[in-house]
Formats: sequence, C-alpha cells, structure tokens
Amino acid sequence: MPERRRRDLLTPLLAALAVILVLAFHVFRPFVLAFAVAACVALLLGPVQRRLAALLGGRRGLAASLLVSITTVVILIPVLTSLFLLARQATIFLEWVQTQPVVQPEDVRRLWVQLPERYPNLRAWILYAQAQVTPVLAGGLTELAGGADGLLRRVLARVTHAAADLGLFLLMLFFLLRDGGRLRAELRPVSPFSEEQERQMFDHLDRTIKGALQAVVVVPVIQGILAGIGFVVFGVPSPFLWGTAVILAATVPIVGSPLGWVPACVYLLVKGASGPALGLFVYSLLVVSGSDNVIKPLLLRGSARIHPLLGFLSILGGVLAFGVFGFLIGPVVLSLVLSAIRIYRLDVLREGASAAAATIEREAPPLSSAPPAA
Repeated sequence: MPERRRRDLLTPLLAALAVILVLAFHVFRPFVLAFAVAACVALLLGPVQRRLAALLGGRRGLAASLLVSITTVVILIPVLTSLFLLARQATIFLEWVQTQPVVQPEDVRRLWVQLPERYPNLRAWILYAQAQVTPVLAGGLTELAGGADGLLRRVLARVTHAAADLGLFLLMLFFLLRDGGRLRAELRPVSPFSEEQERQMFDHLDRTIKGALQAVVVVPVIQGILAGIGFVVFGVPSPFLWGTAVILAATVPIVGSPLGWVPACVYLLVKGASGPALGLFVYSLLVVSGSDNVIKPLLLRGSARIHPLLGFLSILGGVLAFGVFGFLIGPVVLSLVLSAIRIYRLDVLREGASAAAATIEREAPPLSSAPPAA
C-alpha cells in the first residue's frame, strides 16, 4: 500500500478507534472498580492458582472455583462479623453519648482535686478547659448521635448495592484466575512494552500490592487486635470500637496507633482509674506501638519499598477517588507510575545515551599516528 494511502486511512481509523474507546469506557465504567480490585487479587493469587491447577491435572476452572470459594469464606465471614460487632458497639456508644455529657463534671472535679497543692496553675487550667471545651465537644457528639439514624439508614440502603458488587467481583475474579494467562497472551502483541519490561512491571505490581495489603491491612489489624486485648484487660468500654479506631489510626504515617489508644488512656484517667490508665499506656506503648518495629520488617520482606509519604498519599487519594477499595487501587496506580518511570530511566534513557555514544564514535575523525605537517 502506498505511503500516502496509508496515511489517509490512518486518520479516520484513529478517530473511529477513539470514539469506540470512549463508548466502551461509558459502557464498562460501572464495572471498572470491581475489575481493578479483582485484577489485583488475581495477581496475588496467580502463583497459588497455577500450583493448584497443576495438582488438579491442569483443570484451571476447578482450581479457580476452589480459590474463589476459599477467598469468599476467608474474607466475607470476618468482615461481616466485624461489621456486626462494630455497628452494635457504635450504637451503644452513641446511645451513651445522648444520655451523658462528653465528660462528667464530677470526674473532672475528682481529677483536679487529686492534683498536688503545688500545681495551682494546672488546676486552674483544667477548670478553664472544662468550661470552654466540654460544652463544644458535648454538643458536637450530640449532633453526631442525632444524625446516626440517618447514617445507618444510608448504610443499610447500600447493602444491596454492596452485595451486587461483591458478586460481580467474585465472578470477575474467577474468570481472571482461569483465563488470565490467555488474556495476557492475547494483549501482548499490542503492548508497547517488551516481554522483559512486562515481567518487571508485573513483578513490581505484585510486590507493591503485597506491601500495600500488609502495611495497610495486616499490620494495622494486628495492632488493633493487640490494642483490643489491652482495652478488655484494663476495662475500657466498647473495646471493639476502640480497637477499630486503633486500626484506622495505624494507617496514618509518623503518628500511627497512638491516635487510637491515647484517647482511651485519657478516658480512663478522667474517669478516675489512674492505675488502669497507666497500665494501658505502658502496655500500648510497649506492645501495640512496639509491635510495629517487629511485624513490619517480617511482613514487608520482599515487598516493594515505597516512601511512607507516597504510600500514604496514594492510599488517601485512592480512598477519596474510589471509596473503600481505594486503599488497594491507589498503591497500584502509584506502582504503575513508578514502573513507567523506571522503564523510562533504565531503558529509554540508556538506549538514547548508547545511541548518542555510538553516533559520536562513528562521526569522530580517526586518530592519526603521524605527526602533523609543519
């Protein structure tokens, strides 16, 4: 085909392809999030799928069915149980807030009366804080409790939608586990990356997803469980609710789990239980926060190393953009960006430097051994 004819056909072809891609995006947009999460989980379960299929005589469909069933049981039962306990204890806590001020005056009075006589300024500051801060916090928590009913109704209204998303996720996970290798083989001819670049990218993705799950899910959950044990031992009410707060706080870089357990210590101190408050503080400092230095090096061994700030921003941005599953999608997007930069730095720039060096060497005049003429 002549070059001019090819260029004339290329423009309308690219325009038609752009229109088709836009239409396809609008058609499949409701399922993009479920597909992305299923692809991440399928990437993690890929080695297990291959080994299980080999044990079952190459039956990939049966292996995928078993993995999806196990994933459903392992994930669904703990999540539903945790949501039930969290909703129950949150309801009890909100009912308590509606019947009491955030800090009872007699508790504050007991605290500052017990202060030594040599701290009159501190005692005066506590009185001032009680007068200024307590009404504000009590009003805010009362408004929160008043809006809890509407919040619970909205949550219940999304249960059906969440169940449909879960079914779609499991269906996509099954097909990606069964046909993922064939899908990659079909897409490889149109991929702009070489086979080695694809291998590096998928390897980095796999290690990033593992690191994100372990750093954002496994480590905070372990710290929340340890904190919950301490809350039960030292008499903190609604220990599961406080433990959930520790799990959420543990995902925040630099500060971490103390955002969850320090308020519990303050609560016990204000209630007059100075002994349990001190015990909970020491336990949380040594066991809960100290476990971070032991668990993370063990779990994150072999995972992709990402700067804590970049990891936190990717998780936060992912949650804001995609909801609860953003904690997984955000690090995946970050991994793709880092992989693209790495490929550009190691391959494109290196090839460009090599080509430039070859050009200079080819165009340089040959060195003459003869001395220049006088």
